[in-house]
Amino acid sequence: MGLHQPEIIKNSLFDQINYLLSLWNPLEVPDYVTGTEYTDYVYDILDILKSRKNLEDYIYNDMFLGAFGLGPSEWAKREISALCESIEKAY
Repeated sequence: MGLHQPEIIKNSLFDQINYLLSLWNPLEVPDYVTGTEYTDYVYDILDILKSRKNLEDYIYNDMFLGAFGLGPSEWAKREISALCESIEKAY
């Protein structure tokens, strides 16, 4: 584990958010990869939740369009809205 990453506790909020991202899986990576594919984004999501910034904007603009390089999509906006509801319930 890296020096700057906090210890991940099983069933922690980190794990719950990572699990939700793996279910969403917009990159359609194989199941055996989903558990680690999106972990780098969980820290940003936790920061956004703490600061009460707009989570949907981050996931759609920064992740979906930016980092993942996927095109604009109304389907994605609906999926992201549902994902954000689930994340906010877990938070």
